[in-house]
Amino acid sequence: MWRLSWFARKGWYPRSLERVDALQAAKIRWKPAMANNYGNRPSISPTTIVVAAVYLLVSVVGINWFTTFIPDIFPPQASAESKSVDELFFILMIVGGIVFFLIQGMLLISVIAFRARGGDTSDGPTYHGNMVLEIVWTVIPALVVVFLAVISFNVWSQNSAPKANVNMVNGASIPINVIGARYAWTHTYETGRLTPNGDPIIINSGANLHTYIGQNVDLTLQTQDVIHSYWVPAMRVKQDLLPGDPRQGGRPTELRFTPVRIEGVEYPAEYPIVCAELCGDGHGRMRGAVVVYEDETQFLEQFFEPAIHAILNPPADPVLRGEVEIQNYICNSCHVLDNLGWTGLTGPPLNGIADRAGERVPGQSAEEYIANSIWNSGAFRVPGYDQQMAAFGPDVVDPLNVMTPEQLYSIVAYLCTQGEQSDCDMENSVTAIPDAIRTVFGMNVDITFGMSDDDAMDNGTSDTEAAEEAAESNTDNNSA
Repeated sequence: MWRLSWFARKGWYPRSLERVDALQAAKIRWKPAMANNYGNRPSISPTTIVVAAVYLLVSVVGINWFTTFIPDIFPPQASAESKSVDELFFILMIVGGIVFFLIQGMLLISVIAFRARGGDTSDGPTYHGNMVLEIVWTVIPALVVVFLAVISFNVWSQNSAPKANVNMVNGASIPINVIGARYAWTHTYETGRLTPNGDPIIINSGANLHTYIGQNVDLTLQTQDVIHSYWVPAMRVKQDLLPGDPRQGGRPTELRFTPVRIEGVEYPAEYPIVCAELCGDGHGRMRGAVVVYEDETQFLEQFFEPAIHAILNPPADPVLRGEVEIQNYICNSCHVLDNLGWTGLTGPPLNGIADRAGERVPGQSAEEYIANSIWNSGAFRVPGYDQQMAAFGPDVVDPLNVMTPEQLYSIVAYLCTQGEQSDCDMENSVTAIPDAIRTVFGMNVDITFGMSDDDAMDNGTSDTEAAEEAAESNTDNNSA
């Protein structure tokens, strides 16, 4: 009682009684209402049905009108598969738009029509349910979902089905491979031709895929690190690259499409390739292009045959040859090199590498350091870059990373020019670089590789001397 007296002295006791009385009165009113409304069933008036039908019709017409603007927003339909994909998108857009506007419209009508009026503090009527209504709003969405699943599966099946006569070049089908590595694409063409030494000729076109109108393209995609997604918006195709292959090349996946002609477009035309799967901080720069030629003749004349000619007839200058050779590997995925347009961030930048190569490892010349860093990347790690570089050399498992001493020689010669005050012996590079490779790896280099007889004589080495050096190198390697 003393507590009630204290509340009364504070002036709170009467107000507390009022609150208790109000709650009890509400309970008294609520119980009969629940008892009276428990058996109620919601009914739909004809007016409501008419309003809903009109709203649904307006939604259909409005969404269909909106889809007419989609071709102006989307990239061009550059493949045979793009038309069916866009048609599927239109259907999904219409169905999704109807559902969205129908739900939002009914919600808006309910908020306005069934709002509580001023002064009305009573509870609304309680409805137990309506079996017919529940069946309707369960069966119709289920049928819609099944319909969308069926047509989506049909489109996917048609676009991903194997095709006949894929990757046809000069009447032969050749494999085209795509390698994804943070943060660049690499496309290679196994031409089926051989060099005079019997080595297979593989064209590396870097970040660009070259094809022509009407060619059934069938790509084999692999990743060397994480999941990537190869997406060509204009072709309406996208495929993930998945890790997991025992040979560390990634589990192979496939992507198929056929370029088609677009009126008013001048060929060769380029369409962007982007990575659609977040793969790291350089994800946004992992881009390339699909270069589409007007026909196979233009494809052969402007890309395929010149690429093979460059492989069979490399420049005599080792620097120029190195500039070509280094782009045949995946170095662009990890390094920055402005002269070649590389933007990788995983590895240290190669801009100015020749200016600091002589100071990296005490006792090593600049040529030795660069050569050792390519073939034996674990020998020295640049501070701040801890990821292991891919293995390159004459005996590596991955055929795309095989590198002969002659190729290493030309790449070192090219990297020795990447600087303003090179630490390399540029005046005697013809001897300094082969000596560095011999010192580090015990292997001799045929510096006449790719040279004509006249160029070989200008460099002070005849074919006979080159043959003797090659034989000596083989003897030394076998003895080792």
